[in-house]
Amino acid sequence: MSIRQPLSNKELFKQAPSIFAETQSEGLSDRYAFVPTYKVLDTFREAGYYPILAGESKVRNPDNNGYQKHFIQFRSLDNLLRPDANEEYADTILVNDHSGKSSFKVILSYWRTICQNMLLVPSHTFVSTSIIHSGFQDNKIQNAIQEVTEYIPKMEEEIERFKSITLSPLEQRSLAKAAIDLRFDTKKHKVDPNALLKIHRKEDMETTLWVIFNRLQEGIIRGGIQGKNIETNRSFTSKPINAIDANFSLNQELWSTVKMMADYKSSALPIAA
Repeated sequence: MSIRQPLSNKELFKQAPSIFAETQSEGLSDRYAFVPTYKVLDTFREAGYYPILAGESKVRNPDNNGYQKHFIQFRSLDNLLRPDANEEYADTILVNDHSGKSSFKVILSYWRTICQNMLLVPSHTFVSTSIIHSGFQDNKIQNAIQEVTEYIPKMEEEIERFKSITLSPLEQRSLAKAAIDLRFDTKKHKVDPNALLKIHRKEDMETTLWVIFNRLQEGIIRGGIQGKNIETNRSFTSKPINAIDANFSLNQELWSTVKMMADYKSSALPIAA
């Protein structure tokens, strides 16, 4: 298992140069307030959160290169100093672009150390964290960090609930089918649910909702899932989801689906005497 170390600005630039754009994309209205992403890095560091990973979207038009959507993953100093204390860490994700298509967003995520999976919590489960560029102030980022991190204890309770729920083979397949619906066009693609339930490491042999969740997330995001094109009758292997929007959307939709399963299972529990 690799231990994530804080990244310097130089290292961040290598992973996502658009973080350090000094100007906005051409053609934007004068009403657009340009706020370079790198300007808020120290705000996170001062709050005790350090960058450990970054990435940016690929662009088809070379003129958009350097302005595209990008993200930075931050980890708390407490967790960086105790890298083996937990099986998963609560991290924050900052998303922005300089093309006028996105506001700042601060998202809560969980990083599972066993498989290096990043699981994203849907933003609708807690206070909105979108921050428009117009009238931007550093304290808005500070408030967003606080709002997101205050929700961590609630999500840790939710994860413990996922870990306490055991799924039957039928329930596992039902959840896998739901994940297939999220990832594939089922009118064109046929995928065996067992392909997403494949066990890749001994730590994933359990059948708890948390472990099954992680198996499914790894399958739909990292790719390598074999299926068949119904129209052509040809086999295919799914590709990794690298686009930021698609990756984040799939992650959050899967989290919501897993939470629904947890709610269904909890509602079926017998009432204590």
